Parts: sequence; C-alpha cells; structure tokens
Amino acid sequence: MVIAPEHPIVKELIKGTEQEEACTEFINKMSLLNELDRTSNEVEKEGVFTGRYVINPLNNDRVPLYLANYVLAEYGTGVVMAVPSHDQRDFEFSKKYGLPIKVVILPEGQQIDASKMSEAFVDIGYLTNSDKFDGVRSDEAIGKIIEYIEQMGYGERKINFRLRDWLISRQRYWGAPIPIIYCDDCGAVPVPEDELPVILPTDVKFTGLGQSPLSTSETFAAAQCPKCGKMGKREIDTMDTFVCSSWYYLRYCDPCNAKEPFDKGSIEYWMPVDQYIGGVEHAILHLLYSRFFMKALYDMGHVAYDEPFKNLLTQGMVLKDGAKMSKSLGNVVSPEEIIEKYGADTARLFILFASPPEKDL
Repeated sequence: MVIAPEHPIVKELIKGTEQEEACTEFINKMSLLNELDRTSNEVEKEGVFTGRYVINPLNNDRVPLYLANYVLAEYGTGVVMAVPSHDQRDFEFSKKYGLPIKVVILPEGQQIDASKMSEAFVDIGYLTNSDKFDGVRSDEAIGKIIEYIEQMGYGERKINFRLRDWLISRQRYWGAPIPIIYCDDCGAVPVPEDELPVILPTDVKFTGLGQSPLSTSETFAAAQCPKCGKMGKREIDTMDTFVCSSWYYLRYCDPCNAKEPFDKGSIEYWMPVDQYIGGVEHAILHLLYSRFFMKALYDMGHVAYDEPFKNLLTQGMVLKDGAKMSKSLGNVVSPEEIIEKYGADTARLFILFASPPEKDL
C-alpha cells in the first residue's frame, strides 16, 4: 500500500520507528517537487518503507505501507492499495523495491506468469486469486467489490471530481478583460450587460515590470460605477486564455454575432464537433474545462448537447533529445533550413511519414 508523503497521518505513523529518519528525509525531498514532477510517467518511481503494515480486510493479508512519490494527498484519500500486476506505476515501484507481484486479472483463456512480466497487464480481463470474485470480468468486479465492502462495513463508495478550483486571473494584456468595476461605496460591481464585451485598450505600455499592462492605460482603468455613478476602478487583470478556449468552438459557429455570445439555432445546426484534434499537453485541463463549460451551458438551457466533442484525436508531442521541443527549453529545430533545402511539402510529408499523429515524433 502506498501513501502520499505529505499525508497528515504520516508523521504520526513514522514517529519513534526505525524508519523515521529515512521517511523524514524523503518527505523533505518531495516537498521541493511540484505535482507534475511527481506524477509524470517519465519520472522514476521512488519510495520509502514506513515500517508499518496494514491488514487487507478482504483476505487478512499483512501489507507493507510505503511512502511513494507518485501518490498525492489531495487525490482520492491520498492512500492507494497498489496492484503491481495491473498498474504500470505500481509495477515499476514493486520491481524496484523487490515487492511481490500477484496476478489477479487474466486475459480471457490465457495465463500470466508474474515472474516473467515485463510490464503491467492493464486491459480488461477476468479475476483470479480473488476468492469469491474469481471469474468476474474486471470492469464489472469493481462495482461488485465495492458493494461487498459496503455490506461488510469496511468502507463506502465516493465520487472524486478532478476539476479543481481554477485561478483565472492573469497580469497580462492578452486575454478577455474581467468585467468588474471596483467602487469605494458599492464594492465589486459587474459591468452591465449592455456594456459588454469590455474591449481591451490600445494605449498600453509594456514595461516588463511585473505589473498588468492595463494599469498603464489612461483610458481604461478609471470607470463609472454602474450602481451609484461615482468614479471607480476597472479590474486590470485579464482572464486566463483557457477561459476563451473552453467555449470558442461555440463562437466559431456564430463568429459575427454582436448581440450575444452565440445564436442557439446556429449551435444546434453545427454542434457538437465531429472530430477534435489536439495536443497531448492540453488533453487534461483544456478538455475538462471545455466539457465543464458545455455541461454548465446545457444545464442553463443555452445549448442542446452536454458534450462538446464526439471524437478526440490526441497528437503526440514533438521531441528532441528526449525532451519536449519548446522555445522555453531552447531546443527548437527551425523548419526554415529544411524548407530551404528540400521544400515545405517534403518537410510536411516527412512529418506525416515519420510517425502516426497520436505518437510522439
């Protein structure tokens, strides 16, 4: 079983044990890493034995409890019952620390020898070594085991939502202005609907001093309070561009509409998107946000569909020397040299030939 190093119960568990020093060192090391560094599939799985064991209530097995870098306190309960034979991260962790690997799911009509496994078996199969649940399809077994756990009083089912609080404000020029006016008497007041959208000013100075460029505009910052008429201050942060990309597929259906974000009839004609092609780096947040927006608009009666996209193709990333090719890393290959020597069509053909679109290139 693996537990997040920052879990509130950990210090109590390790206190006074032979493992306290090693665990404390590991906790301090993990505190310096961000979530992406810890959960990336590319990062080596690391952990430390806590010196403690837990009892599996379903079979009374004595299970060692480890701290692990790939478990986060805020995801689920922050404690995970590892299944090394059927989860790749658990498999790599168990291999590294010499922990037993027990096969509990088999492909239909086949056997698996745990000692010869080179990776976890993660497809749907049928349960084995699982007592009364032997022979049950693995995707169906999840619900049946939860029911049994609830009947026995060991625990209860819970839905964990992966959409977290989202800070949408940015101290930069590009992005939609946040339509709020601050008044000394009335507080934060929304800009009236007939004054929307708020348009970005053009008299800004890009100083690079860590402040919003909108603060340099003489025409933008001062604004009349819609409630009392006194002069107030306009919000000078802009919205994260993810806000725009969360609903721009709807605006594309009706881009010239000056009265409302979109006409409902146009949306019913064009939506949902038949095929969406996007980069893997946006496959989680952007998709969550756009689905969230669509479902909220559906609940409010503005759209007839609760999903924005019928099909998704996630493109692989372009890599160089094992890292994602990006300007920030300084490992970008300019196409100009290739285009000059071979022509643009040859460059395009090579990219298409070198790898399928869903694979890294």
